[in-house]
Amino acid sequence: MPEPTRTPNILSIDLEEWYQLSHRYLSGQSIPPRDSIFREVDYLLDVLQRHGARATFFALGLLIESHPELVRRIATAGHEIGSHGYEHLQIFRLTREQFQEDTRRAKQVVEDALGAPVRGYRAAYFSINRASLWALEVLAENGFEYDSSIFPVRHRRYGIADFDRRILRYRLPNGLTITEVPLATVRLAGTNLPVAGGGYVRLLPYPLLRRAVRKLNASGAPLVTYFHPYEFDDERLDLLRVFHPAGPSAALRARIVNFQQNLGRSSMRGKLERLLQDFRFTTFAEYLREADLSESRTLLPAESGQVRRAVCG
Repeated sequence: MPEPTRTPNILSIDLEEWYQLSHRYLSGQSIPPRDSIFREVDYLLDVLQRHGARATFFALGLLIESHPELVRRIATAGHEIGSHGYEHLQIFRLTREQFQEDTRRAKQVVEDALGAPVRGYRAAYFSINRASLWALEVLAENGFEYDSSIFPVRHRRYGIADFDRRILRYRLPNGLTITEVPLATVRLAGTNLPVAGGGYVRLLPYPLLRRAVRKLNASGAPLVTYFHPYEFDDERLDLLRVFHPAGPSAALRARIVNFQQNLGRSSMRGKLERLLQDFRFTTFAEYLREADLSESRTLLPAESGQVRRAVCG
């Protein structure tokens, strides 16, 4: 049974197909998604149903265009559907116009498949960083009510280390508002340490993960997670099933990707089961309905390499 806590946690799945995206990463060419995505989603729906938990699935437009039935099955099971963009691109490498097009296309694909509006967004690679905060304006202009793309950590590929770790509603320069739900971190020795999901959970021993969740909940904060369907596949990931390297260098890159993505993955089913047993999890939409977000804050432009602290609106 879940621990007696007033703080629900937020469970999210970035709904994408690993082979399709990994093949494009190495070759620059896209392939159709493999049917393994259905096995992975079936596992997730089953384990969530058994534990009475609900999750938000941020659906990638590229995948849903091929398999629109996925979001319908997930929604029918009682879970929330959000957008993960269309092509899984790093936003800080796009122009505002390119991001606008990707956002609109993804929203239309997912909403057409679902037959209902989507309200939440998760960027590929957590790529709303200091240089691309303008993306929040684009999201608000396209009707998104919340975003969960900012990781308050220092990382070579993503993150805004000094971004406010709390869930807050921001007033944007274009006059619109959006709620930002940062990925979960814990403070240790003045540093934000990531505990939200993915590789961090794969490598973190469960007792330390449980302690981190308890610490967050004791402060009144939820564990805001991210996972991927492939992390729960019971078969070994092997990119060489679909990628045919042109030479030794490409083959080595594929083997490195295999090693990185399989590392710690065998522990994921057990860790998810224990999290669902020990804590309460729900969707972004349900959490935000109950949250007190009456205080609006202004997200100001970056100055002198720092994100300026929000001020009360």
